Amino acid sequence: MAILLDEMLKRTASWCRVLGIDTQFITGKSDTWLLQYAKKGKLVLVTKDMELFGRCQKQGVQCIFLKTDSREEQVAQIIRDTGVRMTFPERTRCPKCNGELAVVDAASVKDDVPETVADAQQRFWKCASCGKVYWEGSHWRNITRVYERVRALLELPQGGTETKDI
Repeated sequence: MAILLDEMLKRTASWCRVLGIDTQFITGKSDTWLLQYAKKGKLVLVTKDMELFGRCQKQGVQCIFLKTDSREEQVAQIIRDTGVRMTFPERTRCPKCNGELAVVDAASVKDDVPETVADAQQRFWKCASCGKVYWEGSHWRNITRVYERVRALLELPQGGTETKDI
């Protein structure tokens, strides 16, 4: 199942992709265009726009209205409401274009990454669509933190909330 996020959700789209969810994100299109595109492609349209959500319901387009600004909570709601699975870290997608990432050896990407990265890193992924190369850089800790937070949110009872010490 693929999802389509509206223009207000660019960062959420990137996180969904990193976590392995087939996520389309198209900029510069009207709400009417997005509705038709979602309907034609049998995509779940995800939005924070109540008016767009209402139009989806009237036109029979499967839609999710996100109730929070927290990226992790948004991703968890998308997973809960659609039943899609996170496939990170085994399978992930390019945060830029949604192409599937494949594990590649360092020798095959040495000309595509800075020399210091090629020397320091051993694990690389390359996008089958756009050719962008990724590795476990300083951002890896944040990606892992977001993944673990989404997993924790999914373990909460539906509608439940976490308590935080202040």
